[in-house]
Amino acid sequence: EAASDTAEPLYFLQRAFPPTRRQIVQLLARAPGDALRPGDAEAPLVIVTDALPDERIAQLRQLLTSGKTVLLALKNRNVARTLAGLLGKESISADEAKVPSYALLAELDFQHPLFAPFADPRFSDFTKIHFWKYRRLDAAQIPGARALAKFDTGDPALLQVPVGQGALYVLTTGWQPSDNQLALSSKFLPLLFSLLEQAGGLRPQLTQHTRSEERRVGKECRSR
Repeated sequence: EAASDTAEPLYFLQRAFPPTRRQIVQLLARAPGDALRPGDAEAPLVIVTDALPDERIAQLRQLLTSGKTVLLALKNRNVARTLAGLLGKESISADEAKVPSYALLAELDFQHPLFAPFADPRFSDFTKIHFWKYRRLDAAQIPGARALAKFDTGDPALLQVPVGQGALYVLTTGWQPSDNQLALSSKFLPLLFSLLEQAGGLRPQLTQHTRSEERRVGKECRSR
């Protein structure tokens, strides 16, 4: 997808990780048919927003089982085949959900580290985000799946599945505007950063100073 296409997920991903004084997050975009480059395996987080060919699925499953974290967004029904391949299954059913008006996120697991930053009542309200489309997954067909978020219909919105030593997060929708308001909400950026932190892509920032700096600051405070 074109990076400038405001109707596609990549456009919003590229704007979700602005550089700061403390850290720079590098986003490397790859087309589904592109071969993985040697340095790609060093990325702590892989985000998949479209269906992949069999060869790429096999490569990604190998990275996943070796300990990588993968976020798979079901942008459409075709991505379900990629999901099945990553799980080592022949097929998985993912039908378009029938949403009369819009769906809301009604159940979130704030005990999970991914949603822990939102556990404070001031930040825990996700009901302002409307979902017009999502793909209906039956969590029972995915062994070990844990529902981290559900829609008010009871269908899973976000699943976590252990695959080998890695973790696969399955979002049953995309974040393109035709599906929902997620990418336009205030929750999108901190949710991605929380996921990146869970994947080991963010390291705690330590503030260091010397004893001489402490004495200098103390003198400045007394002189004022």
